Amino acid sequence: MGVDGLLPRWNSILGNKKLIINSLRDLLPYIKPNNRGQPPKQPIKDYVLIIILKEYKTASLREAETDWSEYVCGRPIDHSTIHYWEKNIDPKYLEKCIRVIGSKLEELISYEFSVIDATSFSSWHMDTTGFHLVNRIGNGTVYPVSVCPDTFSPVHNTRDSIIPGEGLFMGDKWYDVNGVFRIVYKNGYTPLISPQRTRCSGNWRRKARKIYAKQWMKYRQRSRGESVFGSLTNAYGDRLHTRRKKPTYIRCLSRIISYQIRILIRTGNGLTIVMILVRHALFIIQTFKYIVTNISIS
Repeated sequence: MGVDGLLPRWNSILGNKKLIINSLRDLLPYIKPNNRGQPPKQPIKDYVLIIILKEYKTASLREAETDWSEYVCGRPIDHSTIHYWEKNIDPKYLEKCIRVIGSKLEELISYEFSVIDATSFSSWHMDTTGFHLVNRIGNGTVYPVSVCPDTFSPVHNTRDSIIPGEGLFMGDKWYDVNGVFRIVYKNGYTPLISPQRTRCSGNWRRKARKIYAKQWMKYRQRSRGESVFGSLTNAYGDRLHTRRKKPTYIRCLSRIISYQIRILIRTGNGLTIVMILVRHALFIIQTFKYIVTNISIS
């Protein structure tokens, strides 16, 4: 086992197709189809599953058609159909999926503090798509729990991405806004946000300044929350083969979900343990027989 009881990042179980699909099926919420027009031939949840698996395996649309669609849906799904849903799925549904998986991770992995930060990825035409991510920092691991698109407003982005919690809530100087402090307090956190020298008014800000003056050394740990962005860039690159903003954002969300699923599998919870036992059943039986034989001889 790795740090904090997690399986190592290089464990081969992370590539198990059946385990990945079953983990996603159990966690992705139901999505109701539109009543207008002809209903989709497959549940929309299956199309979303294929889109996430495509990013999980860094595959193309055609590879998703040939390698994943029949395994998920029981029949081949054309790559143009997968691309249609990738363009038209509601991003808010994927944001909800990230929150659901994040809450599951919170049950399995305790956290020390939370960090909010923003990043952006560029499309084929170098148009950037940004988002704000709330990450939990635990002992030896970092996992995202909530996300929202960048609207270039600290108050709106904090309000849309924050979820109730406890402990310190860290952010850089961009979040040094009186409304942000109010939102952080209302959600049960203690704000530890880097202060801007030109800003000093506001009751919530003055209250937070006193906390920062006493605990500013802990703020140095904020960079640990940015490791998720580095992991996403290392795994998938910082440029997406898309042209429009919505598909770019949807692929970013799919990559965040893929990152969460990897952490979830590494916890070794439930189905993961069963899959490991089944995969190594013969070795376990042979080892048990060897131990029993040696004990009976002695």
